[in-house]
Amino acid sequence: MKMAKIIPQISLFLLLMCLSTNSIFAQLDFDVACRTSLPFCSDAAQELTFPNVTGEPFLGMGEIGCLNTSQNGSWYFLRIDRSGELIFDIQQWVDGNVNSNLDRGEQQLDVDFIAWGPFDTSFINCDDLARGCDLDGDTNLVAAECENNADDPDFYTTGPLGVDNTNIVDCSYAFTPDENDESRFIETFTIPNAQTGEYYFILITNDSDLPGVIQLQQTNLDEDNAGTTDCSILEPGVGPDIATCGDFPVSIEGRFPGAIQYRWITPAGPQGLTDTPVLQANTPGVYELIGYSDNAGTVEVGRDELVIVDVSLIEIAINPVVAEESFAGSYTITTEITTTPDDIQALGFTDFEYRLDRDLGNGFIEYRPYQSSPVFNDVPPGDYRVAARYRDCPVSERISAIFMILGYPKYFTPNGDGFHDTWSLINIENQPTALIYIFDRYGKLLKQLRPGGAGWDGTYNGKLMPSSDYWFRVEFNEPTDPNMRRRVFAGNFSLIR
Repeated sequence: MKMAKIIPQISLFLLLMCLSTNSIFAQLDFDVACRTSLPFCSDAAQELTFPNVTGEPFLGMGEIGCLNTSQNGSWYFLRIDRSGELIFDIQQWVDGNVNSNLDRGEQQLDVDFIAWGPFDTSFINCDDLARGCDLDGDTNLVAAECENNADDPDFYTTGPLGVDNTNIVDCSYAFTPDENDESRFIETFTIPNAQTGEYYFILITNDSDLPGVIQLQQTNLDEDNAGTTDCSILEPGVGPDIATCGDFPVSIEGRFPGAIQYRWITPAGPQGLTDTPVLQANTPGVYELIGYSDNAGTVEVGRDELVIVDVSLIEIAINPVVAEESFAGSYTITTEITTTPDDIQALGFTDFEYRLDRDLGNGFIEYRPYQSSPVFNDVPPGDYRVAARYRDCPVSERISAIFMILGYPKYFTPNGDGFHDTWSLINIENQPTALIYIFDRYGKLLKQLRPGGAGWDGTYNGKLMPSSDYWFRVEFNEPTDPNMRRRVFAGNFSLIR
């Protein structure tokens, strides 16, 4: 996905985390605490470690999902970048040497959590966060129906009685009577099928009331079908530019520290002030968000913009380039594309994908499925075409002209079964001036072939030639050379009876 800004370093993230101090969370009710949620992400570049909360009384809400209490709650939200499954380990400990690493001898603390989603914005109504589960679909939310995923790991993913009908996506409090079992200090948070652009909220508790740090680490980043979080939400502003496949409206949002009022500047002009900087964009173009620290919208504290491009409207011209000269045996095809409008790629919208089709005699079929790389390696000779499109946008697909790679069969079997009964060069028929000769192992000329003709049937003067290796020589114009220079190539093949 195209990123408009550089992912911030962990120091910036920790600065944001410092906002989650006791003064913010103390004495807050559930809905007020929910609205103080801060963004987080976790990727290969940074393990997410941030201060926990202490000194906060119980919220007075009773049970919340599978949690009996919600003491010292830390509230965060994440946004999905790449779709897929996300699995996090959550730990909490007293960080004695303040290095954000769990070192030998440091006290581990119990950590519990509950998570909700998906949402299409981070500016949610906290009343929408379910505080109980509904297994039978009767709309009655009962905390007792929410399982602890430490007891039933599949409850919130597959669910033995059917997936919970609310927006609780996971909940856990690990417990074991074995005080020496350190796994009881690790909770696992799973989002099984996250989609790009979705938001999820998480409440993490600290029942010990001891100061320390909480760490979330995504453990499946290197696995197939692993989703990722969007670290651009850690930056003030509106985040990365957006490519949409004609799907409008597109929900966009942003925020600035200290801002209490916002104004959008859209392609249609300035919008009115709002305290919820979420906009449903209905057209492509540039959208700018301005944040103000006063209700009147006079003291500006930040501004940022993003571009929305409708990739279903772009035109793609495709030029496949074959790296090797003819008769190399195996070929590399590199796909060059140009787009209209031509500034699409310059703006950073480069998430194109490519497919290779081949004609095996009955029309073109998919030979290599869509891939992000424009390079196809180890391609044999034959007739091909390349399809290109913007990622996940089928209507933007365009197909190249057919191109042919010269080659020759390594063997033929003239036994009359209809398969490989004759031998001829592959794709030489478009070169009427080509000269093709076949020799036996002693250099005796057995046959001169006509480009595009019937080929050699394995006979000489009406007699069957024996199974053996035979040689050929071809004079032709090199199609990969813009000047079509004249070349000579010689090789051998096998006759098998």
